[in-house]
Amino acid sequence: MMVMKNLFNETVKQEVLGRIDKLTPQSKAQWGKMNVNQGLRHMSMAFDISSGVLDPTPAQTPPMPKWLLRFFLLNVKPPKGRAETFKEINMVGNNINPAEFETEKKNLKEAIHKFSKADALIPENKLAGKFSKDDWGKLNYNHTDHHLRQFGA
Repeated sequence: MMVMKNLFNETVKQEVLGRIDKLTPQSKAQWGKMNVNQGLRHMSMAFDISSGVLDPTPAQTPPMPKWLLRFFLLNVKPPKGRAETFKEINMVGNNINPAEFETEKKNLKEAIHKFSKADALIPENKLAGKFSKDDWGKLNYNHTDHHLRQFGA
């Protein structure tokens, strides 16, 4: 089992910010249906879940106990290809198509900076149960890493 990186680690945060800077308006998805602008918006919005700003609606309840889902979310890189997302951050399903690449890129970097300075995050993940600040740092790294890899960064 690999040790998942954590966005509360400054070195990891800088690595992710550097990878975001490698994206261009021409970055193509290696899997999935989102374009790069949608991917940037999706990643930014996901940070609003851990702070409690966004209360997401699960598309469906996963067919496993919360403790097992928590283990997978925090310790396993998600597979390439289609995964269920929360309805509110489903860019394609909601026909959200941001036009301005640089704005979306700036917003994502700001979301990461804000997250990394957070004192308190919500104590529970809707699908995976109790979540510590550290757990959110790992989950948000894992999610952002997944989508940066999707766009080749």
